[in-house]
Amino acid sequence: MKKLICLLSAAALLCSALLCGCSSGETSQAESVTYASATDTTVTTTGEKIHINDSTLGEIWITVLEDVPVNTLDNSAFTADSTFKYYSENGKAASKEGVDVSSYNGEIDWEKVADCGVDFAMIRIGGRGYGDDGELYADETAVENLTEAKKAGIDVGVYFFSQAITAEEAVEEADYVQTLLGDIKLDYPVAYDWEIIKDDEARTDGVSAAQATQCARAFCDRVASNGYTPMIYSPSQELYFKYDLQQLSDIDIWYCEYADTPTFYNQFSMWQYSSTATVDGIDGETDLNICFTSIADYD
Repeated sequence: MKKLICLLSAAALLCSALLCGCSSGETSQAESVTYASATDTTVTTTGEKIHINDSTLGEIWITVLEDVPVNTLDNSAFTADSTFKYYSENGKAASKEGVDVSSYNGEIDWEKVADCGVDFAMIRIGGRGYGDDGELYADETAVENLTEAKKAGIDVGVYFFSQAITAEEAVEEADYVQTLLGDIKLDYPVAYDWEIIKDDEARTDGVSAAQATQCARAFCDRVASNGYTPMIYSPSQELYFKYDLQQLSDIDIWYCEYADTPTFYNQFSMWQYSSTATVDGIDGETDLNICFTSIADYD
């Protein structure tokens, strides 16, 4: 699928922002993959500039790229109750409601979660530490959460918290996900969660936009070759200023923005809109998501 977003390479966008006043396979398999050095790419634009008021970044200008589909969601078609947001098209439901969880959420009663109206869950499968060693780790609750959520009738996908600094490391992460999943079948994608680390030092602090893009591409390609649907999770800062999404235009976006309605300019298939929700069956606060069924071709 998918016609996703793409704005500028980080260098071009940061320049525009300043001018306009504006953020398992085996190891041997991974080692056998050879990648060219990451380099910035030339993008083709329409020349049109769009003004956006992003809830996190404030007012920014972006330059529209040719042949990149835009977000066509009608913000007036969103509704909400005391817990979830919903989306409709032509008077009919056009969304699924979901949560994402990790070991930080503790023990979860998935039957209660399902009874609340949750359709899907994105579950952290593991990650890479952002210290110098960058060790891979498994989320100790992942298998139980995946198993119990499926028993409760909830569709499941997973996400991996990446701190890859090379394409080879990204491939290693994708193969590690396959190892951790084993025979578990997924209904939703495997999401690549690579984030700029704030208020702390991280091994990825010096990664360029070209390198970040190459890592995302390598992870998603390997995920697809391993038989899963890839996805990229990201807030607007990375999407606008770190990734060259023109190189990632065939991959779904799981967009993060905590707002009443989304402001992202281009197309995305899932939206994380809250990190402070209360859902029966999950202790404390949790993240909420909505998946747009007119865009996504998974359940």
